Amino acid sequence: MRRIDALVGRPLCFLLGAWARMADALSSSPAPPERRPQRILFVELSEMGSTIIAAPAIQRAHACSDQAPCFVIFEKNAGSLRLLGLFEEENIFCLPDTSLVGMAFGVLRFRRWCRKRGIDTVVDLELFARISSILTVVSGARTRVGFDNYRAEGLYRGKHLTHPVNYNVYQHMSANFMALLDALELPASGEPGPRCAPKPTDQVVSTPIKLDRQRHLQSELAARCDLPTDAQLITINPEAGTLLPIRNWPQSNYVELIQQLLARDPRNVVLLMGVPDGQPTIDRIKEGVNDPRCVDFVGCTRDLDDVLQLCHLSQVLITNDSGPAHFATLTPVPVVTLFGPETPTLYGPRGKRAKNLFAGIACSPCLTAFNHRNSSCTDNVCLQEIKVQQVLEAAGSLMDDPSLRA
Repeated sequence: MRRIDALVGRPLCFLLGAWARMADALSSSPAPPERRPQRILFVELSEMGSTIIAAPAIQRAHACSDQAPCFVIFEKNAGSLRLLGLFEEENIFCLPDTSLVGMAFGVLRFRRWCRKRGIDTVVDLELFARISSILTVVSGARTRVGFDNYRAEGLYRGKHLTHPVNYNVYQHMSANFMALLDALELPASGEPGPRCAPKPTDQVVSTPIKLDRQRHLQSELAARCDLPTDAQLITINPEAGTLLPIRNWPQSNYVELIQQLLARDPRNVVLLMGVPDGQPTIDRIKEGVNDPRCVDFVGCTRDLDDVLQLCHLSQVLITNDSGPAHFATLTPVPVVTLFGPETPTLYGPRGKRAKNLFAGIACSPCLTAFNHRNSSCTDNVCLQEIKVQQVLEAAGSLMDDPSLRA
């Protein structure tokens, strides 16, 4: 995907960007400089966690446009968007990403889909991925908002934005996303903005308890463990998947952490969740712990909605830097997130229910928007520097705080 993005994306961005600027210049009916958006389209393809972080900006778009906003996302990630409950199904376009041919035909369908819905404004939430920049132009929208590298070299995405926004690496991504909506309230400008303080970005989206789904999870758990009547469920997500294994905390650390959590309180029961690809990791951790209160829960959640209900049932979630850390913010569960190759300054869950652990060594973060999250590192010292005792204390402080108990 990175090779295609570089070899095909650069010339396409140049050509489409030139075409968009020429079309804007030749248009017989230029858009008023401060007109209200009629229909906004958000573009966020590859990051499930970022979709959750962007929720406050998306909610704001509902108030500042005349019609319900739309969203385009990779088909495999659409489940994270549906968790928010902010979009009607007919306003979500799922772009196929399993093959280049399928994606090409998907882009053509996307163009027709945008025309049918009268998209006039596009907000590109991606950080310099060229496919999202291409979709922004293909949509046909006259107002195009997105992040601009502002004279930085590399990661060329064309010059077609009517409202470029400076990507600020010193503020949280939720504030960066909100700045895109701030830019929409200003006249079009070639200089990156906006020149104003970022608006508050507290997560206000929440998901309700669904008893039928919780009964399913409790049934799955009862089949795998003899639960104490006053059990305290601790959910751990130890596997970041095969795409970025550098984000995984050492398995031996998880073994030691779980053993101490189980010894801390006889009511504690640890559930190991994860995707099927992570089953070997789960098996090794469970074997190392060697305790019936450490439960393999892979495959027991049928979809992301079940994952949220599992968070509702848990006392605390301990996870690597991945989607579940952000899904948890839609529920009352406290969460401990382990960061290393990426930074909590940009992506950490926020609020008093979140503990983000980060060693902050000199080479970290090495996965950034500027290198397409591409690192040659195979020895993630940044995560190894986070000690078991730190995680244990963070989890214990959240579990023992009565103000955080749901």
